[in-house]
Amino acid sequence: MNSHAEALSEAAKGCFAEAFDGVLRIECKGDGSSFWVDGRAQPPVISAQAPANVTGRFCLWRGDAPTLSSVLSGQRRLETAYTAGQLKISGDMAVMARLELGTDT
Repeated sequence: MNSHAEALSEAAKGCFAEAFDGVLRIECKGDGSSFWVDGRAQPPVISAQAPANVTGRFCLWRGDAPTLSSVLSGQRRLETAYTAGQLKISGDMAVMARLELGTDT
């Protein structure tokens, strides 16, 4: 992982504290870095590698590093980043219905 992905994955540890029965891939526009959040486990597992048994059924978040950082750290609501067009969400949208974001701060 490069520095953006490392910093974002650290922020994700506080954001995804509870299982959500799904898988997210988070991609940083600009440098192409990415990481995975496997919410099928408790606590969710964050890694650079795709989790086992993911066959295209995952939700993809794509945004620039500042936007992703602000959402993952709880400084900005996911909904506002999405509606402002700064965060793109695609793929398995059922994951979004089960997702509860939180921070450890």
